[in-house]
Amino acid sequence: MHDNRDHLGITGVTRRRILTGAVVLGGAALLPRPLGAYAADGAPFDTAPAAAALKRLLPDHYQQVTLRAVDADSDRFRVTGRAGRITVEGTSPAVLLTGLHTYLRRTAHASVSWTGDQLNLPRALPAPAGEIKGTADVPHRFAFNDTNEGYTGPYRDWDAWQYELDVLALHGVNRVLVYIGGDAVYYDTFRQFGYTDAEMRAWIPAPAHQPWWLLQNMSGFGGPVSRQLLERRAALAEKIVDRIRDLGMTPVLPGYYGSVPDDFPAKHGGDAAVVAQGDWGAFKRPDWLDPRTTAFDDVAAAFYRVQKERFGASTMYKMDLLHEGGNPGDVPVGEAAAAVEGALQKAHPGAIWAILGWQSNPSKALLDGVDKARMLIVDGLSDRYTTVTDRESDWGGTPYAFGSIWNFGGHTPIGANAPDWVEQYPKWRDKKDSSLAGIAAMPEAADNNAPALALLTDLAWTPGTVDLDDWFAAYALSRYGGPDRHAAAAWQTIRDTAYNMSRADGWSEAPDGLFGARPSLNANKAAAWGPEQDRYDTTAFDAALTELLAVRAELRDSSAYRYDVVDVARQVLSNRSRVLLPQIKAAHEAGDKALFGKLTKTWLEWMDLLEDLLATSGPHLLGRWLADARSWGADRAEKDRLEYDVRSLITTWGGRASSEEGLHDYANREWSGLVGGLYRTRWTMYFDALTKGKDPSAIDWFALEDRWAHAHETHPTEPNGSPYALARRVRDLLAATPYQAVLTAGTDRGAVAEGTPATVTVTFTNRNGFATARDVALSVTAPEGMAVKPLDPVRKGSVASGEKFAARFEVSLAGEPTELVGRVVATAAYAGGGKAVAPVRLMAAAGVGDPYRTVSFNDAVFGQAGDEIAIEGAGADLWGATNEFGAVYRAGAYGDKTVAEVTITSQDMTGGWARAGLVVRNNLGTQGSAGYVNLAVTPSNGCVLSWDADGDGRFDSIAQSGSFTAPVRLRLTRSGASYTGEASRDGVTWTTVGTATPGGAAAAQDVGVFMTAANGWNGTRGIATFDGFTVA
Repeated sequence: MHDNRDHLGITGVTRRRILTGAVVLGGAALLPRPLGAYAADGAPFDTAPAAAALKRLLPDHYQQVTLRAVDADSDRFRVTGRAGRITVEGTSPAVLLTGLHTYLRRTAHASVSWTGDQLNLPRALPAPAGEIKGTADVPHRFAFNDTNEGYTGPYRDWDAWQYELDVLALHGVNRVLVYIGGDAVYYDTFRQFGYTDAEMRAWIPAPAHQPWWLLQNMSGFGGPVSRQLLERRAALAEKIVDRIRDLGMTPVLPGYYGSVPDDFPAKHGGDAAVVAQGDWGAFKRPDWLDPRTTAFDDVAAAFYRVQKERFGASTMYKMDLLHEGGNPGDVPVGEAAAAVEGALQKAHPGAIWAILGWQSNPSKALLDGVDKARMLIVDGLSDRYTTVTDRESDWGGTPYAFGSIWNFGGHTPIGANAPDWVEQYPKWRDKKDSSLAGIAAMPEAADNNAPALALLTDLAWTPGTVDLDDWFAAYALSRYGGPDRHAAAAWQTIRDTAYNMSRADGWSEAPDGLFGARPSLNANKAAAWGPEQDRYDTTAFDAALTELLAVRAELRDSSAYRYDVVDVARQVLSNRSRVLLPQIKAAHEAGDKALFGKLTKTWLEWMDLLEDLLATSGPHLLGRWLADARSWGADRAEKDRLEYDVRSLITTWGGRASSEEGLHDYANREWSGLVGGLYRTRWTMYFDALTKGKDPSAIDWFALEDRWAHAHETHPTEPNGSPYALARRVRDLLAATPYQAVLTAGTDRGAVAEGTPATVTVTFTNRNGFATARDVALSVTAPEGMAVKPLDPVRKGSVASGEKFAARFEVSLAGEPTELVGRVVATAAYAGGGKAVAPVRLMAAAGVGDPYRTVSFNDAVFGQAGDEIAIEGAGADLWGATNEFGAVYRAGAYGDKTVAEVTITSQDMTGGWARAGLVVRNNLGTQGSAGYVNLAVTPSNGCVLSWDADGDGRFDSIAQSGSFTAPVRLRLTRSGASYTGEASRDGVTWTTVGTATPGGAAAAQDVGVFMTAANGWNGTRGIATFDGFTVA
């Protein structure tokens, strides 16, 4: 068994040293046993708190379990006994519960989680087959993200918290982040520095938003908070902290690192100096008090004194100095960190500073300013990026915990990067001179994905490595209470799909569903920051629902099974949103109104089905979230404010500015009440607008969402209906419903010319994991002037789940095209009324006429029809040494006081930096020519003005503006050596993009329209179209 002491070859560690102070093992400080942990009879600690938890969990069996306290240098447990007489030994009350849960999972086939329990035990507890032992191989097993208090349940009561703490103890956790109560500490502290009751209550946000206030990101939102709310939360926090200590775990409390209310220097005087922190998400951040000042010492001393009076002392404090863009100003970061640490050590000698490893934090300067042995970095990126490989080097040997953030904002998708966990953790643990000192379970909301908590915490108690197949097989056994081939198959499927994601793509969470996205035909995520595409085979995932529904009836009688069958069915439906929306977009672009109507009707019907499914599960009810918030209000007005607090968090997040900056729907979740309420309302409005030919961009989504956030309609707090019946209905309906196929069409080039046809490849993929697609027929239709000829068989009798069927079609010119750029539409028809379309743009490349010339550095072809110009081509990039573009231009037509304008009517999404617009150069036909400027629109980065400042023929300077996309009108004006670029959506109101000063500009230059695919060398080609090109 892996043992941290033996591995590191450490000697001289004694029982007395561990008990009397924190002792450093392997670079990690081990914390002393909490005060009062010793029993009156001289035993190492009192087992009563563990016994009370045991009685809560197993009210009919607790008398069959004997708990014994033992002494050891590291946390360990042992389980022995015979039927009906089980003995659990452990080194703390929490470790006793960890041992108990290990026994329940391995021997009794039972389990407890934050998403349901399965405790259907025989009358006599079964005897373990042999001695069950476990030793923690790291001292710190940390739980909770800073955001947990907001996204999981800011208004939970004691019963909910008690259960949460039991779950953590059962899973081997011993460090618990507690943010609740921090508001009362700040209130008490700054009342001592001249702030009034009203000022403090206005500065402190409502509870759901407080985590970001404690991270120094914002203040005040949702307030003012009431005194009764502060005191009631403080009372609950005291019970939470006391229980954590009783269980032999460590409460991780907020430390003080410099947040102050407005106008602190004026209130305090003396040497008080603050650094303005700017904005975060359009919220004004609290000022930062310079930690080097005596004013900081005064505040920190008061803060820790007040905190200790309310909640007692701890041995670990969480502080995220300069989190997410914090500004140190002219304060040296190392000196600031040293001062923050000094204040903590003065108040709590030997305490550990816990800090989140996130983005660039903690910086080298910060770490160099502190005693690294007194710091623990809880790494939020261990499983996020492949570049994270050597935390010892990154953090200079600072002790750290291997961590995961497997959901953001409380998103409900199933899954995690489990292969990275079981591969990386043992490697990092066992490497020479490892600084690994813990694990950290840090989902932004801790109320879903129970297997993730179980697996991550198991790592800390498992010598060697974890085999995922074996682990999930055992999980299925304990989750439902007995062997069942269908349960095993269900969880093997989930392991092979949702829990088989990898950090190779730079994400640690599964993609959210699109039912919760702000409506757009281009939507690919609901939250602004999240994966844009599937991260696992969602078609294969469907089999998990089929298998769960086949689990034998006697194993379905548990809250664990009921939760799982709903959640897996929810995921199956949610995954369909990413299959159906592209079909809806394709039907709209192809002008197929009948198909568009059928597909949007199906979309809304699936949302209704999802709403009905979620209504059968308590944990998936919006009503509970709202009712919990209202229960903390003292009167109607306060209840309404608190309800707005939680409603806004999961929708607008804040006011208009914050919402539109990207925070809206950051905390989206598939809950009954949300799916059938706001989410369905949004999509209905959007589809109605498209159906009636209206522009959906005119809809003020924030106004709609904000009205919902301020509303007070009630929602059920108790589930309704049968989870099993609704889950079966989901499976049966999807098995019989079409529109679960993906049809794609691609061309070898985007233009056809005389004697040069294009080949269109049409691919049909059956994404329905419940049914085979039958009688599939593929076809392609082209506009007048183009002919289509199939090159492969176009019919297939059946296409199994997950399989593809493809055929090629040749498209050639056959007369005079009626459109410069036309749509070729691929169609798939299949049994049951199924139909899918995929439009492809093809350009008729007939060249351009006088006075235009063309130039191609990207294999471009060109076409013209009156004032309309089209360019089709490739191009890796247009920056530095890479100048790959195609242009239609007028030679020598651009000089001083000249204005060039054009409307970019369309632009293919070949890359986020694809460009189409105006280009000026002394000689566009010669690479390396000076006087080089372009003004362009991009698909993802607004409008950009680029120029060659030093005249070497390479773009080296850039200005950006706005969120423009095509269609947009651009204007480039030359005045001597300056070139001003502007953009307009309507040709009337103009936005300045920037002013360029290229080197070596000639008196008369070439000017034209251009495009580059900016495909990053992947060969992708695209089309840009232009209208109204003028030079005057």
